[in-house]
Parts: sequence; C-alpha cells; structure tokens
Amino acid sequence: MANEIERNTNSTSSSSSITSTLHHDIINSHILTKLDGEALASAASSSSELRLLCTQNHLWKTICTATWPSLNDPVAASVISTFPSNHFSIFSDSFPSPSINHHRPITPSPEFISAVDIFYQGKPVFSRINRTDSRSKWFLSSPLWLDLLEPSEVVPTRLKLGRNDDVEWLNHLEENLTLSWIVIDPARKRAANVSSRRAVSARWHWLSGELEVLYSVVMEEEITCGIKVTCCGKVGGEMHVREISLTMEDMDGRHVMGEESMVILQRAMESVKRKRVDGKEAKESYEKFCERKRERRERLIKRHKTLDMVAMFVAFCVFAALFSFLWFWL
Repeated sequence: MANEIERNTNSTSSSSSITSTLHHDIINSHILTKLDGEALASAASSSSELRLLCTQNHLWKTICTATWPSLNDPVAASVISTFPSNHFSIFSDSFPSPSINHHRPITPSPEFISAVDIFYQGKPVFSRINRTDSRSKWFLSSPLWLDLLEPSEVVPTRLKLGRNDDVEWLNHLEENLTLSWIVIDPARKRAANVSSRRAVSARWHWLSGELEVLYSVVMEEEITCGIKVTCCGKVGGEMHVREISLTMEDMDGRHVMGEESMVILQRAMESVKRKRVDGKEAKESYEKFCERKRERRERLIKRHKTLDMVAMFVAFCVFAALFSFLWFWL
C-alpha cells in the first residue's frame, strides 16, 4: 500500500513538473494531440492541471470521430453536443463494454440512435446513423429487429470474397473485420457500445451460400445481443454487405420484445460498472452462452420425453383397467 501511494505521489509530482516547465500551448499541440483515448484519460487523472487540459472537447471529438466515423453525422453531432461532457461522455460510455444492473427501474425513452461502423484491418469500410422510434406500439409489441440497410441495398467493401471451404480465410475475417454499434439515448444523454467489436463467428449459410459474420455481447445471464453482417458476392470478386441487423435472444432461442429490449439497453447505458472486453473474452463468453443454451435445450427435451412416457404409461393403465372392467362384466 505504501508503495502504491509513493508511485501515485511520484506520478503526480512528475506531471506537475511537466505542466509547470512546458507552456500549455506546447502540451496541447505537440503532446495531447498524439495520445489515444486511453492514454488521454489516464493523463487526465494524474493531476488537476492536466485534467483541465485533457478534457478539452476538441481533443475528444478528434478521438471519437476517428474511432467511430459515424459520429461525424450531423444527427449524432447534434445529440452529443447536449451531453454533459460532450464527446468525452460518448467515449467513456462507449469504449468499454457495459455491465448490467438488474434491479434498477427504467422508463423507456421515446427514441434512440444507432451509430454503426465497420472496419477492415482498422480502416473504415462502412458508417451509418439510424434513428429508431421506441414509442410506437409496433416496436414495443414486436421482437427487436433493427435493420440498418434497405431491403434492396447492397454496400461494396473492396474486399475479395474467399472460398466457402477456406477455413483460414474465415479465421482471417474474424480477426480483421471489426464492428462497432453504439446505442445513444438522447433523452438520458447516455450511450453504450453493444458490439463485441471482433466477430465471435464467421460461417457460410448452408442454404443461401451467403457469408454470415456474427458479433455478440451477453447482456444478461440469459440474454445475448447479436449483430449479424450478411455478405454476398462471387468467389474471388468483391464482397458486398447485404444485411446488418441487431437482435436480442434469450436462452430458449426466442427473440426479446422491443419493450423489454429497451429496458435492457438502458440498464447497459446507465451501468456504473464497466470493463473493456477483448475479442477473445467476448468469443469465450458467447461460446459459454451457447453451451448453456444447448444444455438447457437438452434438459427440456429430456423432460418432455419423460412427461410423454409418463402420459403413455397412465393412458396404458387407464386402457388396461377399462379393458379389464369390461371383460369382467361381459
């Protein structure tokens, strides 16, 4: 503990000496602009003087729009300007993965905004903003299914489509095709990134022959938020994105209704406990969810078989008793 205090004291004193030695314009222009979001947030916590310098909105705006190009959209920019700390609020809400607080009461907001970005090897290939009216009866009473593209819309990616028997290419796609889906609540001025960023699986659909890339975050113990990117095209030619959709599914494979999904999303946004989840951890969490789902399905099937056998036995006993009764009297 004493060593920890000593390290913090040394860090604070060194940061104070830096700010007292260098002019603020030099720090702003030549140091802070070179830092990424994590480093800038860490620098802001080292001293009160650096905090004032590191929380300037133009720094965080540059970081946020570079990390998520969809936030350049005028709709997103207008909403972010109403947040308490502008782009710093968005970064702090969206960079880590949310952790759900199950017991907090939630009142659904009238609207939420989706800011979606797809990257290949860190370079953006697709960005879009989508607004969803969460007050309509259709949304509240229907399973959550957010489609980002129009039914006939196809988005080029400049990527070459591999063979459907090339496992190495699928693994490469899992590693390099990343996705961010930030859900923004304009009323509460909060946000959350509901994507695993790296894919948890990439596979060919057995019937259509199209490529499906899945991103998934386990929002609660028995509910997962899944984002599916469906790609098409000719082998060796350019790969096109045909569908980008978000759904929520429970342990029984049922889609979560719109009203319940809004409550889950808002609990994720307002959660105090957050952590950064890497791609490997997200994939392991998804695989554990699928394993629990499979075990649950097997238990249900086994229980149904047992109930069927009991019902057949009871029916047989009733039939035997009735037959014996009729045989005795006749």
